[in-house]
Formats: sequence, structure tokens, C-alpha cells
Amino acid sequence: MTDDLMAAFAQMQHYTAALHRLIATAQEQAPRRSEGTDDSGAVRVELGADGLPTAFQVDRDWERMLEPEAFGAAVVQACQAAMGDRLSAWSTSLQDSGWQDGANRLRGGPQAQPATPPTRVPPAFRRPVPEVTPRPLGQLTEDVLAAFDGVGDFAAPRPGASTGSGGGGKLRITLSTTGLSSCTADPTWVDAQTSARLMNALSEALAEAKSKLDRTPPASPEPPGMDRLLAEAMALLKDPRRLAD
Repeated sequence: MTDDLMAAFAQMQHYTAALHRLIATAQEQAPRRSEGTDDSGAVRVELGADGLPTAFQVDRDWERMLEPEAFGAAVVQACQAAMGDRLSAWSTSLQDSGWQDGANRLRGGPQAQPATPPTRVPPAFRRPVPEVTPRPLGQLTEDVLAAFDGVGDFAAPRPGASTGSGGGGKLRITLSTTGLSSCTADPTWVDAQTSARLMNALSEALAEAKSKLDRTPPASPEPPGMDRLLAEAMALLKDPRRLAD
């Protein structure tokens, strides 16, 4: 029974390692830069390697191209166009790299990964764990398999939102780890601005939103409850008599 448990956790180790390698490869293939404009052509946005805006450009003749009350929506639309450009280039890069083949193999699930029972506790599971009273092996195994099903969720980025303002609070943007999601601006204020002032306000709001986003705690690298599962597994391995429960 101890070998069975160790094999199950070795299988999980192989599977999560393969998933993380796949994610790392995808991140490496991400475009370093992408850009897009709104339908009017008045607003242009440039995205960096992380998919977040790095610069805004507003045409000098924006007043002839866009109504003041539509300015915020134009910024969002330009960001969406830039994201579309980014995703298209990313998809092509991943296809050329053979990434999709690896993803298809991983979709076979943890059972498709090698699971040779180790002779000792895998390095990934040697860290300190809380003291717990383990449940029966059958219940623990069910939860481990459930963790397999949710592994894609915890590996994906978890967007948190932050806001920033510019132009004395007349313009506001909302930013997440996946991009700019909203932009609002007082139409009366917009109507009185030059393109340079609008770009300054956007840059100011972006810098504030990014600074708040940088202070957001990073997503946990493991699925919720994994610490508890590992602790229970270690308790069983330390006291094999419990396997008979």
C-alpha cells in the first residue's frame, strides 16, 4: 500500500512538472510587443511582453476623429485590438514550435505520465508540512485525483484588478494581470485636452494601476488544499500502520 501511495504522488509530481514546463514554454513564445488602434484610428496602444499596456498614442487631430464621450471606449477598443494582434502572433508561434502536440499529450491526464514508484520521498514533497490526522487512503486518493482535474486552474494566472487615475482624477483605468479592462473619462474634461495631455493622463493612470498591481500577492503555485493533501500523505508514509484504517 505504501508503494501504491508513493506511486500516486510520483505520478502527480510528473504531471505537474510537465504542466509547468508546458506553461513555461508558452510564456517563452509570447510576443515581446504588439499594438492596436480603435476603429477611428485616434487611439493607439502598445502592449509589452506581459500583455499589459506600455504606451498610448493619441492622434493630434483626435477631435475630428472621435467624440469626447467616446474617448474611454476608444482606449479599451485599442487595447482589445492589440490583444487580438498579440494572440494571433502567439498562436502562430506556438503552432510553429510544436507546443500543441505537447498540450494534446498532457490532456491525456496524469495517468498518461510515467509513475515509477520512488524509493524515497520525492524532493518536491520534503518541505515542512503541518501536523494533521490523515484520513483513510481511499478518501485521500479521491482528493488527489480531484487535484489532477483542477491543476490547470491553479496554474493559470489569477487576475486581480487595480485602478489608476490621471488628469486630476478625470480619467480612470482598470487594469488586471491579463490587461486593461476599462477606461472612463469625463467628456467635458476630454473635450478641453490636447493629444499630449490625454497621453500624459493615460500614462499617469497606467503607472498608478501598475504600481498597485505589482503589490498584489502572487497566485499560489499550488491548488487550494494541496498543503493539506501533502501533509496527510506524509503522515501516512511516516506511519504505514494507518494504511490499514
